[in-house]
Amino acid sequence: MNALENKLTKKIKQDPKAKILATFSWCFPIQTIEFKYKPVKRLTMDILMKMVLLSCKQAEIAEPKELSDLLLVEELFIRDLLQNLQNKGLVAKEAYYRLTARGEKQLENGIFEEEQEEETQELLYSANHKSFLTGNMEDLDDLDELPEPFPYASEEPMDVEDEVIFNALQENRPAFENEETDQDAVQTFITSITSNKIIQINDVPCVQFILYNKEKDLLYTRVWNTLTGHWDETLENLLTEKEILKWREDYLEQIK
Repeated sequence: MNALENKLTKKIKQDPKAKILATFSWCFPIQTIEFKYKPVKRLTMDILMKMVLLSCKQAEIAEPKELSDLLLVEELFIRDLLQNLQNKGLVAKEAYYRLTARGEKQLENGIFEEEQEEETQELLYSANHKSFLTGNMEDLDDLDELPEPFPYASEEPMDVEDEVIFNALQENRPAFENEETDQDAVQTFITSITSNKIIQINDVPCVQFILYNKEKDLLYTRVWNTLTGHWDETLENLLTEKEILKWREDYLEQIK
């Protein structure tokens, strides 16, 4: 941490208007959360599938042969397609073949959705940020002894909208070799989570500087997040909200 602190100090001193009043190091907690989900592959519905679904919606089709004769397509092929549509929950068979609600929706959108095998992925969640952070925890193993905990550390359970989780998983999902490369034809999406659980909580070291700009009479803080490798505006805002008055009292002599 000393080497990092020295490097950041030199970087800050490149700005002649910034005066360093104090430097601190501390850790905030990061939760590694394991998610299980079944991605959905979406592909543009072909003409024959559309015709089969439309026929099931608009006509009373009791047997595959009737649909085969109607569409002038070989019966075995129609039978296999109907069975596949039943397996995927787009068509149900009672007295006649009919569209399910899912079939109605997919026909309307012209997109065929196919559920894939379950996948597992880990994301790093910070309750202090109320969001997922990107970074490699293994990169922190080389750091010296960890500093004291962040005074406003939070380990509250994950509290984000499902859409935020889907997007984070989508962005971090590895590409699979067997997936199509034509993104206009085939795309894989995450639309639901099977399960999630916290598998570990780690500490992320940060370096905090309290700074003063005499020209603007501005007292402020910068926080370097070693996980993301960037200045952390969220933690800076939190500290400013909690401690700005205390800074003025503690460093009044230095900023005169």
